Amino acid sequence: MVGAESNGGFVGGNELIEQYAPVGHKSQLAFARFLHQIEPRRGINAWRLAIQRWLAKNEENTLRPTREKDEEDGWRLDTEFYYDKNDDTYLTMIDAAGGFVAVEGATHRAMKISYSNMDGNSMTVGEVAREFDFPRQWMNEYIRKHGWIHDMEPFTDEEMLSRPVDDLVDDVLMQQRRVFHKKMEKKRWREIQKDADTLRTLDEVLLGDFRALLGEQGKAKTIKPFKSPDWVAKNDYALVISPTDLHWGKYGWVDETGEKFDFDEARQRLMQKTENLISRLPGRPEQIIMATGSDWFHIDNSLATTTRGTPQDVCGSPAQILMTGCTLAREHIDLLRAVAPVKVVFMPGNHDRHSSLALMMYLSAVYEGVDDTEVVVSPQLRQYVTYGNTLIGFTHGDSLRVNKLPSIMATEARGDWGACENHIWFHGHKHYRQLVESDGAIVIQLPSLSGNDNYHYRMGYISRAGLCAHMIDREQGLTGSLYAPVMESEQ
Repeated sequence: MVGAESNGGFVGGNELIEQYAPVGHKSQLAFARFLHQIEPRRGINAWRLAIQRWLAKNEENTLRPTREKDEEDGWRLDTEFYYDKNDDTYLTMIDAAGGFVAVEGATHRAMKISYSNMDGNSMTVGEVAREFDFPRQWMNEYIRKHGWIHDMEPFTDEEMLSRPVDDLVDDVLMQQRRVFHKKMEKKRWREIQKDADTLRTLDEVLLGDFRALLGEQGKAKTIKPFKSPDWVAKNDYALVISPTDLHWGKYGWVDETGEKFDFDEARQRLMQKTENLISRLPGRPEQIIMATGSDWFHIDNSLATTTRGTPQDVCGSPAQILMTGCTLAREHIDLLRAVAPVKVVFMPGNHDRHSSLALMMYLSAVYEGVDDTEVVVSPQLRQYVTYGNTLIGFTHGDSLRVNKLPSIMATEARGDWGACENHIWFHGHKHYRQLVESDGAIVIQLPSLSGNDNYHYRMGYISRAGLCAHMIDREQGLTGSLYAPVMESEQ
């Protein structure tokens, strides 16, 4: 027993004085404050008198002089703190607190890591104080007395002395991994925030223009059905027709690229080739699945660049390209509606990642409540549609290697994959036709109706322009394809 209560006061305590006197103190007052922190039932002045009595009792009693560091008992007298190994506790003299403050070792080490730059985002004094529920004035003094700076190792001296070097190295590597993942997550969040801000801008700014445009044109109305004398009674199939990579707004000067490409040429190619495909159908399809976006627009912002900032040759202002491109998409869908009900899905491209979202919102407003047209509102890069016994996937094709598409479909749409016998992917991006069958799926690369601009001509990216239509039988899957090429005489 260290001391005992007597008439409300504390007596004795020489055992504590003898235990901690060899540690060393700056002064009797500092030692008295330390003992008061350990045994607060005796006041600081009372402890000071007890220390004086203890010193006077025997001439051999002395207070150990101040030292820079003692690795054995944990005292750092130059910074006025003591580490108790047995309790894993740090006792630190905090003048603002009027004595020693005890902090558990785990909390002390966590505070040092938080203040260090090692985690990739060091906290300020105020932030550390709030995080660990410490008065800010105390925290400032605590950091100063322990000699912490932002550019320091995240380990305490006691850890450095007691733990194997390999363990410390492993901890540093683990913290660096956390820094990496933290920064990666932060960057991912910035991208999400950027997309959210873009959507808000589209909603606040562009939709006002869209509403004005709808006020002039009105919402979609009933279309007179298209009739062909050559059609037979056949409607057990769906038609997939996707004008990927139209690049509306692209400009090609005939003297420079060998062919003209502008608003008029792009619109003519789209409408004429669509009519060409319709006229060659064996019968009216049950449904038309039309994927749009996928570089429908040539640029993505007011600077006339792609989503990633690459400048482009354009034939109009960015606002003109966006507004007229939305109107053209509506005209094209109305042409298809005359043949069969239309389902519109989106494939955001690398040129128009955000503009295609505006197109999606515009078409959703135009065809809201229209029975024969469904606009699937989703900004996802990969879209899935089922028709009968076939699972159909749509994506632009720039974000991953296309040979991974079958396994991605089997994972992302595993339920429909198992329920359907036929699996088909449609993608664009490359501007030329290709069909590959692998891993239980057919992957179809769609052509482009787009002409050349100066960059593509200079780099030799030349391919036959055209538009494809694919017939998907309700049971058998892909059973036929039609192709409407752009002829040289038409350019």
